[in-house]
Amino acid sequence: MRLDEQGREVSFEELSERYRGHDLWDWFLETRTLVDTEVRPRLIEGSLDTSEDVETGEGPWALIVDGDLVTTGDVLLTTGDYATSTLLVTGHLRARSLEYATSARVVVDRDLTASGVIVGTWGTDGAVLGVGGTLTARALLLDSHTPVWANAGGPRSVPEAFRTLIVGGRGWQEFKPDLDCGDIERHEQTYVPEVLTRGMLDHAKALEHARRGGSPFLPEVERALREKKGL
Repeated sequence: MRLDEQGREVSFEELSERYRGHDLWDWFLETRTLVDTEVRPRLIEGSLDTSEDVETGEGPWALIVDGDLVTTGDVLLTTGDYATSTLLVTGHLRARSLEYATSARVVVDRDLTASGVIVGTWGTDGAVLGVGGTLTARALLLDSHTPVWANAGGPRSVPEAFRTLIVGGRGWQEFKPDLDCGDIERHEQTYVPEVLTRGMLDHAKALEHARRGGSPFLPEVERALREKKGL
């Protein structure tokens, strides 16, 4: 299912009348100034519940789901190069796995729950994920340039909002990784062979492996990490 073909086309002015009180409205609105192409926003009124994979085109797109976004499949939010795009989900997001990449900016007002993994890459092009509630997944796999935040209902990102094992870069204020993605010398001792390319974690392979029900971690590594974090 193409998410950027759902709902109805609206204007930013119409959306502003409805969402100007949202904490991140100005952030959503700036989508139209970050690209040269005209952005035509779409509004999906009410929750979207499907068994299909949910994906986006190359963009740029600006989408609001005014309710929950739920699928038993995967949510794959990507764009073409330099096509800054934004998705706001005002309710919960639940999926098998989720990918946000390239120039996809994603905010979920309430909780985000994935039975598999969440993969975030190419934060240098703008990819970011924010969760107003709690983020739950088997693993959150980021490259060193890609941010994420989760607020647990509060005003700022807090560690207790992340109910998952985090692989990511160090130095971010919004989260603390359980494993440093830049520690490539340890990848073969951490991850299953199915998610490695030349001895390093391959995010695309990890996503495909998760879609088949697999974990990116070696069993003993995952067990130790989850025990340490109390998951």
